[in-house]
Amino acid sequence: MTTAHERKQQERQARRRRIQRAARTVFAEKGYAKTSIEQIAREASLSVGAIYLYFRSKEDLYVSLLEETLELFDGEMTQIRNRTDLKVDDKLRHTWTFLTQWAGADIEATRVLRLVSQPNIRKQLSDEVAETVGKGIAQIRMHLSAMIREGASLDVVVSESAADTTVDLFWALFLGVLQTNDARLNLDLPGGSFNELARNAFTAIEGSLNSHSVN
Repeated sequence: MTTAHERKQQERQARRRRIQRAARTVFAEKGYAKTSIEQIAREASLSVGAIYLYFRSKEDLYVSLLEETLELFDGEMTQIRNRTDLKVDDKLRHTWTFLTQWAGADIEATRVLRLVSQPNIRKQLSDEVAETVGKGIAQIRMHLSAMIREGASLDVVVSESAADTTVDLFWALFLGVLQTNDARLNLDLPGGSFNELARNAFTAIEGSLNSHSVN
């Protein structure tokens, strides 16, 4: 039987999710810079004060949207890791393909992902959001590390001692592709499409993985 405390927690989570759904809608329509807490409150049919009961700032609410994204990543990467029909290097390739396809389909979410690497963003975040998003990203790193360590045990990718370094490289490359594509679009720089950029980027890291050149 559900206790009063459990019901209260369920109600809090439901209200929090409601605010996040409203925020996602407004951010997608207006963009981060032009969105206000007042607009999100109207979309959620709540008062501004109610929003601040759950989120410290607009930045806090924006970054919290990563929670759903990271749950999606976790589920997809778990499935990829468990596929017995894929070799280890194919699992990494499928992971990269999933991430880049997601990035092409959810542009606003990629901007949230990159915001967490901006200077001084931590002071805008509540402990709850920072901890939840941090754990989500750590879970993604765990999946990548497990794939790489599996490959190392079979001597098909870099050594196990280089697994953490390779995870850093993989994740940094993904974020770098997002940033580079934005720069191209914003400044009309020459270059191929996002898909071409992502494909070429993975080809570069794939060669390093298979050649045992990451130390």
